[in-house]
Amino acid sequence: MKHCRTAATDTADGADLPVVALVGRPNVGKSTLFAFATARFVETVNAPGTTVAAERRLVRTRAGDAHFVDTPGTLALDDCPAGDEPFWRTLVDVRPDAILCVADAGDMSRHLPLILACRDLGLPLVIAANMADEAAARGIDLDVGRLSQLLTAPVHLTIGRSGSGVGAAVADAVRLAYQRRAFQAGAAPRGTVPARVYGPALERELDTATATIVANHSLGAASLDALGLGLGDLVTNAVISRRGAASLQLASALQTARWRVASNWAAQTERRRDVPVRLADRFAIWSTSLWPGLPMFLAVTAAAFGAMMWIGGTLSALLTGAWSSAVSPGLIATVHTLVPQPVLASGLLWGLDGGVLALLSVGIPYILTFYVLLACLEDSGYLTSAAVLTDRLFNTLGLPGRAAIPVLAASGCNVPAIYGTRVLPARRERILAAFLVTMTPCSARSAVVVAAVAPFAGPLAALGAFGLIAGITFASGLAANALIPGRQPAMVLELAPIRRPILRQVVRKAWSRFSDFVRTAAPLMLGGSIALGLLYETGLIWHVTPILDPIVKGWLGLPSVAGLALVFAFLRKELALQLLVALAVVQLGAQAANLGSIMTPAQLFVYAVVTSVSVPCAATLAALRGEFGWRPALAMSGASLTIALAAGGILARLLGTV
Repeated sequence: MKHCRTAATDTADGADLPVVALVGRPNVGKSTLFAFATARFVETVNAPGTTVAAERRLVRTRAGDAHFVDTPGTLALDDCPAGDEPFWRTLVDVRPDAILCVADAGDMSRHLPLILACRDLGLPLVIAANMADEAAARGIDLDVGRLSQLLTAPVHLTIGRSGSGVGAAVADAVRLAYQRRAFQAGAAPRGTVPARVYGPALERELDTATATIVANHSLGAASLDALGLGLGDLVTNAVISRRGAASLQLASALQTARWRVASNWAAQTERRRDVPVRLADRFAIWSTSLWPGLPMFLAVTAAAFGAMMWIGGTLSALLTGAWSSAVSPGLIATVHTLVPQPVLASGLLWGLDGGVLALLSVGIPYILTFYVLLACLEDSGYLTSAAVLTDRLFNTLGLPGRAAIPVLAASGCNVPAIYGTRVLPARRERILAAFLVTMTPCSARSAVVVAAVAPFAGPLAALGAFGLIAGITFASGLAANALIPGRQPAMVLELAPIRRPILRQVVRKAWSRFSDFVRTAAPLMLGGSIALGLLYETGLIWHVTPILDPIVKGWLGLPSVAGLALVFAFLRKELALQLLVALAVVQLGAQAANLGSIMTPAQLFVYAVVTSVSVPCAATLAALRGEFGWRPALAMSGASLTIALAAGGILARLLGTV
């Protein structure tokens, strides 16, 4: 049986330390709180389902050190937020000593049922009433003292994005985890004894069912006792697997009782003030409706594209100008002095000079700009609104609107988006969504389109390229949906509040992604440029290119060396453009850092489309293989390559490059 496993991160220190599990509904700010508590960046996009596996880190508090585990967002303990297994199996794997349950301070009635379920486990519990600033802005004040009395557990008001209250909540959870460890060592009763709140009749039924389950459950009584699973959750999670009518009826009665108690307690603890409706709340409503949501979506997309083109172009000009005038002449002279063989020296300069210049002209300016813009959209919460807006579109592809989350996340990087498809309940939907992810231009492929097409064919041509790629992706999704029978009904998405991005969050997120890109891409870029340079300088390139020429020149109407760049791009998609820039620099000098010197605008258009649609990079292929196995991974990669070549050939004939 395949279960969710915690990541082996920071587990070398203190293997016997207590464990605190971070639990909450999707999009409540768990991962942001997790990042603040552990003082390390964690990938978040303000979208439900983006945490799909439990991640373990060491946290240091005044109460002591402990392991902190960020679990996938879930609506209930028997939901399957990370694939086929129910969430309670994640808790079995994590084996927490305490639970820190994160809830929305402005919507406790919807979050209390999960809190009650965690409370019924008999484990020490702490509640972080998060997004307290959002609640106060909407005129909602939470009486944490009264809620703490009702739950018999500490309650803290927190603001995960700024860290307010986070330290105190985490320290309380760690303190209770240590207390539980001490109780276990002293053979005292485990955990806590939850107060009876569901009514005498239901409580008696639960007691009877629990006694039966503890004795007969497949996990074993010892495992259940060590974990602390108690009361009704053995009914809702374990007995329900037997699918007996009585079990289902009891589980349903328990869930109904939890919602009734939640509504009652929320009414006792929430105080509402009359405040004007905020512009952000109005924007959230507008952004999910066809009007004016669709025009707003198009405007946001166009604005982001224009900003990336203008800022990236400005940075590119500044960086390449500085390198060409201040570094390049001296570097060329030094290399030729130290390496007397002209062929070897020229080949090295392909990487040391042309490769770096390509990074400065394409990789750094456009990728960095894209990451900053993407981080702003994510931190604002707009991505989930876009997902709701596109729900009907995804339904036509046989996917729920929830699939929009990994597909939209793929615009940053395909690899985490592949893992994000785990939020879909069936393998068919996950494969369809993963195929769309591989067809969606990531930040690297988007930079190729912007930097290759916009400067030489104009911004409208670049927008046209993105539109064409979107059309190809949509048509491919329709074909895949027709080939794989079945249909997934629409699902409900948890909307993120629309809010002003926090500069610190945006900078940390963009820098983390960008630094990872530089660490990975720079060696590949320099090594690939040197390899391509040596092939060129020794003349061997002309023995390799004939193998590719029937497709590259004959079918796509592109220069021979463009095929080599496409092959090298399998390592990382940025190389598809940067190696061509390096080729232009070596052939025509530093002034030829623009691609217009070796390819026509029509050829650049074809090349950008083929690069964006074709077989994904090596990291994406590895992610596909890990999630679905080799056969689906190779099938999706082969399909994308076939589609890219077919589209490229048709375009070449329409644009007259052949």
